[in-house]
Amino acid sequence: MVGTWTEKHTQKYFRAAVKKRVDFIGTRKHLEFTDQVPPTHEWTAELLEQFNRNLRGVYNGPFDWETTEVLLMKYIMTDDLLNSLKNLSKDVALPHLVRLVLDWACWDPPEEGAWPPGLSMRRYFMKWCHCEPLNFKSDTSTDVDMEQAANALLDMWIANDRLYADTPVQYREAEDVPGVTQYKLRMQDVTDEQRREAAEALEAYLNQEWRCGAPLQMKAWIKVRSYKRPENLPPAENDTVIRGPYMCLQCVKACILECRVPNDTELPKCVSCRVRKIKCAYQTELVDPRADPAFFNPPRALSKASVSQGSSAGPSSSAGASGSAKRTADTLSEEEREVKHTRS
Repeated sequence: MVGTWTEKHTQKYFRAAVKKRVDFIGTRKHLEFTDQVPPTHEWTAELLEQFNRNLRGVYNGPFDWETTEVLLMKYIMTDDLLNSLKNLSKDVALPHLVRLVLDWACWDPPEEGAWPPGLSMRRYFMKWCHCEPLNFKSDTSTDVDMEQAANALLDMWIANDRLYADTPVQYREAEDVPGVTQYKLRMQDVTDEQRREAAEALEAYLNQEWRCGAPLQMKAWIKVRSYKRPENLPPAENDTVIRGPYMCLQCVKACILECRVPNDTELPKCVSCRVRKIKCAYQTELVDPRADPAFFNPPRALSKASVSQGSSAGPSSSAGASGSAKRTADTLSEEEREVKHTRS
């Protein structure tokens, strides 16, 4: 196991520890950070290395997996920090743990092509990507051991600095240097259908982002839609077919990937708008921007809604992309249930 502390236990320790620390001034809520994060263009290799060390301070802490996920996704990776990091170029060499945390915070598919159903943070970080935390053994680890491990996060929080420069060297942080940790992609854990659905969902999001705006943070992954063609329309082979952000605006908003306009009237109206009986927003003079390579190759297209907003930690099972995807932190695998049972 990693550790045994729950979020409640962690809050309790912070309350007690702060009373002994004269260097804390302020009224911030426990675990909450309000520091200013660097804009995207100011991230350097040194800053990313320091941030990785601080993430290691949390990852190597005495927290159970559910609490580790909450600490990283709710308190550390706030919207401002997440948006700053996810706009980094793909050419930037990220430290291993930074990259994994960013992967887990975003909907963008991993290198395997999609998030498979039931994938937990524990399995993704440890089994898929070989990122090992410090493990606390229930029969030998003392309360003092746990508290000392928690102090990396405590010191960072008291300083109100997620780039806190005085965090000591962390266990196994040398393995996070870009290129050091090698692992094989788990292509067998993702089906071709899941990859196809993930690619379609990403295309639907990018269509919205280019045409009418889309939220940076989302509570659920996009569900791509389609409509059955009415039988009274002319043959489909004569349709004007548009795919991309300059389809009918109604199709873009509805996450439809292919806008088909039958050739049967002087006032073009696409199939989906006819089925839904709404005014069609098809325009013939707009230019499709998908010729721009950046359209299908954004740094990171979008990120999940933060845990603090009450959203799940991963795509919901009804989302429609990648077959569903990752689960919330409170739904555990059988292996994790067994570990949780032994703790209690």
